[in-house]
Amino acid sequence: MNLRSLRYFLKVAEYGSITRAAVGLHITQPSLTQHLRHLEEHFGLPLFMRHGRGVILTEAGKTLRLKAEILLDEVDGLKSQLETSQSRPHGTLSVGMPISWSELVTNPVIERFRREFPDVHVKLAINASEALADAMNANELQLAVLVETDEQDSFWSHPLVEDDLFFLGPAGSQLQALGPVTLRDVASYPMILPLNLTMVMRRIDRVLVSAGGTLNTVIETPSTNILPLVARGLGYTILSACALPPAGADGAFEAIPITDASMTWSIATPKNRPKTAAVSAYERFLTEQVAEVVSSGRWRTARMKVRSDNKAAAGDADGVAKLRL
Repeated sequence: MNLRSLRYFLKVAEYGSITRAAVGLHITQPSLTQHLRHLEEHFGLPLFMRHGRGVILTEAGKTLRLKAEILLDEVDGLKSQLETSQSRPHGTLSVGMPISWSELVTNPVIERFRREFPDVHVKLAINASEALADAMNANELQLAVLVETDEQDSFWSHPLVEDDLFFLGPAGSQLQALGPVTLRDVASYPMILPLNLTMVMRRIDRVLVSAGGTLNTVIETPSTNILPLVARGLGYTILSACALPPAGADGAFEAIPITDASMTWSIATPKNRPKTAAVSAYERFLTEQVAEVVSSGRWRTARMKVRSDNKAAAGDADGVAKLRL
């Protein structure tokens, strides 16, 4: 039995004639008769009684007509329901965001999303890029903002924003007197780094090793404990611009730009899951929020990435080449 046979059955019941129903359906009478025969064989009961002027329904046929009309009405309505579900966010949205994005981007986006789509259940993960990538690989996230790398073969990703890196030390460290520095310049300083090195830190270390140096790591600690230790004068660290301490805390730190390195953040979605309406809406809100904080100057030194492919640019707009991390 299939839905087409049921539709043909209803048309015959409506016309009371196989011949007239075949004309109305634009099919041959033998083909229509075959569909009806298959239905009767499926149910094991006669559905029509033939008479000189056409056919009439048996009791089984009358029952099937009632049930078939209900069933086909449901099926016909299903398409519009599915289209509505795709255009209107619903269900659960699982997203992963960087730790350093909370105040500038994540919190405003979540607030807006919940205000416009209160029926969506949001699961928000705040973590380092490696942990978010692992969660996406485990099918726990539908979207994540990750540091762009060449190792994300299981994700669709596109660059969103490029962020400069800064060398951060305690107040009184006289970093401002150095002016802008390179990665090689910071290699000799005692560094306080995340307990589990991030993608960016691992790449920085690889670059320095290839140039004959390495990071002088003296303390490894959870990310949330790095700034307090730097403020106490126990070492230095490297941060993206969006992770720099807020203006009110500037007195406890000194920060200078690293001229030959930057990092690119990308929006990533898994290749093995379709993008839902909720994911698309969140991605749009996210992009708009990043554009707003960049254009307003609240995200220092950041640059929007308007690209059609997934590769970072080879250099800045002013022609100064940077290592993309």
